[in-house]
Amino acid sequence: MLGRTNPSAPQHILTSHSASLYDLRLEPRVIVGGPSGGDVVPGTGAPAPLVDRVDELAMLLAVVDRSVESREAQVVVLRGEAGVGKTSLLTRFAHEAAERHSSSHLLTGYGQAMLNSLASDSFQAVRECLRSLAASAQRSGSPSRWQRITQSFKQNAPDWIESVPVVGQVLAAGVRTGQSYAASGGDRTEMDSRLDQLLRLIEDIVTDTPLVMVLDDLHWADTATIDLLTAIALRVQGPLVLVLAYRSDQLKSADQTHPLQRTVFKLCRYRPQTPVIDLPRLSPQDTEELVRRTVVGRTASPNAVSRIVRLSDGNPLFAESLARVDRHRSHHPPRQITSVIEDRLSYLTSEDQRLLETAALIGYIFEVDYLAQLTRIDIDDVYERLHVLFDEHDLVRPAEQRNEYDRYRIHHPLFAQVLRERGAANAPRWRRHHTKLLQIIEAERDWDDELFVRAAAVAVEASNGAKAGALALRAARRQFALGAVSKARDLARIAVENTPHFAAFALLAECLSAGGDHAAGVDACVAGLDLPESDAVAPAEVAHLRLLWARNLRMTCRWEQAVDVLDQLAIDFGEPGGVLAETLNLYAEVALCGPVQDFARCVELCDQVAAMSAEPEVQSRAFGHRGLAHLAAGQPMEAEQWLQKAIDVARAAGHPYAEYEAVHWLSKKTMACMEVERSAELLTQLREMSQASGVASENPPHIRDLSRVLGMRGEFPNAANAFAVFTDISQSAAAGRVSTTLACQLFEIEALRGPFAAAEFLDEVLRAANEDFLLADSRELLRELVERLGTRPPGWDPVTFAVAQLGVSVEDAQAADAIFRFDVPNLAHLRAGLA
Repeated sequence: MLGRTNPSAPQHILTSHSASLYDLRLEPRVIVGGPSGGDVVPGTGAPAPLVDRVDELAMLLAVVDRSVESREAQVVVLRGEAGVGKTSLLTRFAHEAAERHSSSHLLTGYGQAMLNSLASDSFQAVRECLRSLAASAQRSGSPSRWQRITQSFKQNAPDWIESVPVVGQVLAAGVRTGQSYAASGGDRTEMDSRLDQLLRLIEDIVTDTPLVMVLDDLHWADTATIDLLTAIALRVQGPLVLVLAYRSDQLKSADQTHPLQRTVFKLCRYRPQTPVIDLPRLSPQDTEELVRRTVVGRTASPNAVSRIVRLSDGNPLFAESLARVDRHRSHHPPRQITSVIEDRLSYLTSEDQRLLETAALIGYIFEVDYLAQLTRIDIDDVYERLHVLFDEHDLVRPAEQRNEYDRYRIHHPLFAQVLRERGAANAPRWRRHHTKLLQIIEAERDWDDELFVRAAAVAVEASNGAKAGALALRAARRQFALGAVSKARDLARIAVENTPHFAAFALLAECLSAGGDHAAGVDACVAGLDLPESDAVAPAEVAHLRLLWARNLRMTCRWEQAVDVLDQLAIDFGEPGGVLAETLNLYAEVALCGPVQDFARCVELCDQVAAMSAEPEVQSRAFGHRGLAHLAAGQPMEAEQWLQKAIDVARAAGHPYAEYEAVHWLSKKTMACMEVERSAELLTQLREMSQASGVASENPPHIRDLSRVLGMRGEFPNAANAFAVFTDISQSAAAGRVSTTLACQLFEIEALRGPFAAAEFLDEVLRAANEDFLLADSRELLRELVERLGTRPPGWDPVTFAVAQLGVSVEDAQAADAIFRFDVPNLAHLRAGLA
């Protein structure tokens, strides 16, 4: 049973695509590049190559050639470990692509995700890419092209204008955001979402100009940014080349699931020709070449070169940094990158080191004015010292402006991290500087979303709890509205830690629930409701949190506690209204899905809800629950009637989540009744709905159900692939439900097709479990399940086996079994009756 999402909660962004339902491929077309590399931060103009990655560069340029010639969109995934040379390669690629297709007026944009900390907002990489794209058009020397770009921003993406100051300066001063554009008489009085605006902008540009968009360091991007890029990758038609680059080592960590992991899955399924290029470390020969290029102008001793080659171990960033250190004839080269950086910084004056520490305090990209005020140095002198650090030491680079502020970028995020750690070691100075920085930020008149997030982070470092809490809460609300759920959750936690009041806990509970962490959502609800101040909060807000509490309890199978909360809500809000309707709907879910099924009670409650509330979402859910109650009672025709009615109500109201939920229920009915072809059609529809609106994009139940339908059809390789994907995208805390679901599916295949078919399916699951870009935890879980399920005895029961042999709790096993059967007590009896 799908859990209810608050209608105001943001939906993650995905898009529709016409791929076949069964084209579920785990294998990307991986291209392992030859040894070479070097990481530099891109600037303008042609980069100075360190070690040529000829093969990989040729691959990238060939993709651009195909896109320009066919006028079709192309996507490339580029991955490798930190310092392996991705950025250097991409910089050179963007430059050569522009020169190679200058006659086609190809435009290029480059964007780099920042460290995924609270000091950077969502969509940072996209905003940088748009700025670079605009600069590319401005530098083209063609007034008509430049005017074309600026007018396209104005007409198609007004909410992105503030992200591209050079465009905003050309347009009227008042037309800076979507709201001001509408107020100024723009065609659209109701602004489209940022996603739709950006897609429209890109689609408009590529109607007459090929476009290359390079997004780098996406391992630091959050879910909202990744979903936005997924939308671009799957929806834009026309000559667009989208290059997605990231550090594979950070994406594969065992203790976290990065949203980019799922994007790579989607691209490999829906764009099977997408090349995935792996950049390996350098060979010893190429490392030596890189070292000799870095120390050009003097002869490097063979011993020094040999030592650097050995210590860098093929990492270009290590090799370059070690070579620069060796210029100063250091006799004790460091063995770790932090030591490399410390040594490289040690050749600066103490004043320049402190200047860089203060710059890093501001951020990986920092404002020159802020730096001058914090250091109390004349701003012209700051510019001069930054020029020396740029020209002589290559430790900073000019960056894009923010409004009227000039900004610089530190050479590499790792340098910024080391500098921040050095600065934080002097705690009093660190707090004082952050206090001053907060005052500087507060003096700005116009705050955007980025500045609110940044101010909250600065207030935390300044140990100003009151301001940190207030700023974090405000920033969290905005990020939640934008769809950046993970960032909103982190900010809400800061608000709770610094100003633990009802609003902060309520927002944290919303974020946790939207992210699927229902157990933590329960804790946040309880903490908020236990606060003394909750008695003074508006009753409607308290009721909303209590309903959220009950839903989270229901989603974690704490049936008795959920009923206790609902009983009290029914007493406190006994009059017909929105709260009582939501309460009765949850009662109906308990009657349908709980430990004791009461189909008649569920129907009665659903009728009361439908009569009480005119809200389409509430009515749709009531009709859907009634339909499922009829199905559970062995009445498939009545179930069909009410489930279709639930879809019609949601569709007429244009409510994406309610429609997805209702179609999902109908698909479960078709599976129960062995309408396999219809099930496949409905799952295709669910996938398209999820991609178009973002509904259920984090843990889509249609992927789990796809595996079941494919198994019922006897398509075991695809069924196993689908189950592996479902396992990989499920939270690690859901391992018990994953285990029981596999047991239930195996039991169903065995009942429908016999023991040999079940054994074949298990073999395919084991094969899928060995796919190397599944998460390590997923591979281990699947292998263990296959081994244990291979020992199942004749006449086995999947729920009993899951509890006794797979280590699943009784509650999780029963919940997963109920979801699989969708609360039909006896599937075999239902199907026998249909036959």
